[in-house]
Amino acid sequence: MRSDRLDRAKLLKELRTLIVNGSPGLDGSLSDGASLIASGLVESTTLVSVALWVEDRIGREMNLADFDLAVEWDSIDAILDFVQRHAARPGGHRSRHG
Repeated sequence: MRSDRLDRAKLLKELRTLIVNGSPGLDGSLSDGASLIASGLVESTTLVSVALWVEDRIGREMNLADFDLAVEWDSIDAILDFVQRHAARPGGHRSRHG
């Protein structure tokens, strides 16, 4: 089922829904490359939801202090790239959410 978890089109739909639902000022017209963090479009509570979603997709917990969120996660495309990069890495333990 790993390929199901990493299907980019499916991940894109899930992530876009999560971000739009968690950010009242956004709508479905948000582009995949739009700045989310540097622009202030998403709030910290939405980022926590995104972090939990990412952990579920990569199959392990993350230490958010290990990387710069504003660089690694500043767009939907960047978050999806992060998921695909980190899901390919062996090791770590299963997420607490799945």
